[in-house]
Amino acid sequence: MKNVLKPLSLAAAISAALISGQAIAYDAGDWIVRGGATTVAPDEDSGLVALNGSTAALGDNSKVSVDDDTQLGLTVEYMLNSNWGVEVLAATPFSHTASAKGGTLSTLTDDVADVKQLPPTVSAVYHFNNGEELQPYVGVGINYTVFFSEDLSSDTVAVLGDGNVELDDSWGLALQIGVDYHLNERWLVNASVRWIDIDTEATIKLDSGSRVDVDVDIDPMVYSVMVGYKF
Repeated sequence: MKNVLKPLSLAAAISAALISGQAIAYDAGDWIVRGGATTVAPDEDSGLVALNGSTAALGDNSKVSVDDDTQLGLTVEYMLNSNWGVEVLAATPFSHTASAKGGTLSTLTDDVADVKQLPPTVSAVYHFNNGEELQPYVGVGINYTVFFSEDLSSDTVAVLGDGNVELDDSWGLALQIGVDYHLNERWLVNASVRWIDIDTEATIKLDSGSRVDVDVDIDPMVYSVMVGYKF
């Protein structure tokens, strides 16, 4: 009898493991909503700042830098099958300050302008659906970044006078890696890292008639820690 019970016990254990694995696996038609803290950390490469078309006017190394910001991030993903999903990234608006770096401009002002941006991104995501609690994934997608609420800083206005600042919107590639840790068949915690190709041209039109231009490759790393729920 003992020899019979051992195989039965092993079969029961295997069946339980398979059932558990299926309970935390993604399936076609599943929706996964994640929300939490998202930080945009620019790794910018600024061109030279040009005054009225001349980069020499403000010095040979006048550039700008862009600071980090953390906001509420949200992703919604629809599973096409057990491995592939389509994900949309959204967030509350990120606020950044562009600061002078090097050259004559940095001796005139510290903060040049303040700007807000939204980086909606649509990605194809591949999940390594291994049936375990810890499930990594990778993704590639297209980002559209829209800039708005651009304002000259008080420092810049005091030195150069008032005016308007505009940043061009950007289309670019987005890459990501991440991991879901399933607490149960519905709830999960998530961490991800993205790289997004964001390129823009900033233009300041001063009331005096002068014009300031600079190209900036912002190319941020985007870090997220979220809580998710599977429907």
